[in-house]
Amino acid sequence: MINLVLQILISIFIGICFFYLAKRFQKNEIIYFCLGFFICVFVRISYLLVYGSLTNFKINQQFNFHKNLSIILSICISYVIFLFLKKRLEKNQSKTSEIDEIGRNKI
Repeated sequence: MINLVLQILISIFIGICFFYLAKRFQKNEIIYFCLGFFICVFVRISYLLVYGSLTNFKINQQFNFHKNLSIILSICISYVIFLFLKKRLEKNQSKTSEIDEIGRNKI
């Protein structure tokens, strides 16, 4: 039960990180929160489904190890996607600022 609560809290934390990224670049905060939350949950579930299909869905001693590994993998993949979105948003923001500066220089 504690592991489930920990997984949900981690997913919410990642969603909040995506939320603040959206807030910083004036994007829709709810969509970014859901994006971060569901990426984290989807990676974890898909990893455990692949692991389960390889072991014919039998629970053995390795299950706890792979359950914890899925949490770490979901954090890493979410972080990589966060960095990718951040760089992409910064790049798009720099393009729009250059257009705004062109109009200011003529005055």
